[in-house]
Amino acid sequence: MKIVAVTSDYHQKVFDLIKNFSDQYVMLPKSIDEIINLADSFRILVNENSDVIACAMLDQFTDELAEVKSLAVDKAYQGHGYGRLLVSDCEAAARALGIKRLFALTYEEKFFHKLGFQTVSMETLPEKVYRECVRCHYFNNCKEIAVVKNL
Repeated sequence: MKIVAVTSDYHQKVFDLIKNFSDQYVMLPKSIDEIINLADSFRILVNENSDVIACAMLDQFTDELAEVKSLAVDKAYQGHGYGRLLVSDCEAAARALGIKRLFALTYEEKFFHKLGFQTVSMETLPEKVYRECVRCHYFNNCKEIAVVKNL
């Protein structure tokens, strides 16, 4: 397994992986266009057959705040530390940018707790709420849990 850049060879594969989870309503969908436009922010893990088995992206909100988004691990590869590897990679990239706080919105808060994140109120992340959440169709019925790690 190796982490690689998202090139045109991988756009559809990343889309399919995310769609699998968004169809189950456990993560927000991303269009092919969004994946293409955000390709530099994505990290993907591929196997020896160049199958995308996991993905995540780092989204910088301010000079001091960034989010781990679109974290997905193919069901067949879960439980092997691949999600942890991608979050660690996002964290390293955030540190390199001088980011002080890294956050995620998740249904899997225990996973993030194991990585040093703490559950917080969404009100502590107004940058996220006002930039994106207010436009989300789940805004008034959001079940995601906010977690933050100070770097």
